[in-house]
Amino acid sequence: MLKHVLLFVLIMVSFVSCNNEDNIDEIFVSGVWKVVNFYGANDWGSLNDGGRPVFIAEADLKVIKQLSMTFHDDGSLQGTFVGGSFAGKWSANGKDRTICISNITTNNTPSGISLTFINSLKVVAHYKGDSNYLKLAPEDRNSYIQFTHRTD
Repeated sequence: MLKHVLLFVLIMVSFVSCNNEDNIDEIFVSGVWKVVNFYGANDWGSLNDGGRPVFIAEADLKVIKQLSMTFHDDGSLQGTFVGGSFAGKWSANGKDRTICISNITTNNTPSGISLTFINSLKVVAHYKGDSNYLKLAPEDRNSYIQFTHRTD
């Protein structure tokens, strides 16, 4: 009987200690994030997402390599795009994996892919990721921007 009670207590403790909430600082406040690519036609609910890269031309990929962003633990963010930089505010909810990026200001007027980047950040609503990769998607989750940590 005691064995069954101890087993029950152990199971209950393991359920209570399970936490499905993401560690926001581990994910976001973990260094400089650089854009890998923009993806469309994806299945956000699958592990693989099935997204197709939007930009595949070599010239476009060179531009994408210049897009980066850093989240700070005070809720501010800063980043770079071709010919400029930007700043803003961010907040995320680790339970439902939502994110809001607001108050984006730029020091120069972005154009082309840089403008797409800034405009996409303004409408992100969901995230997936960990300390190695990050995906930001709008409300409909039919597209996303994928990031990885800067290594250069």
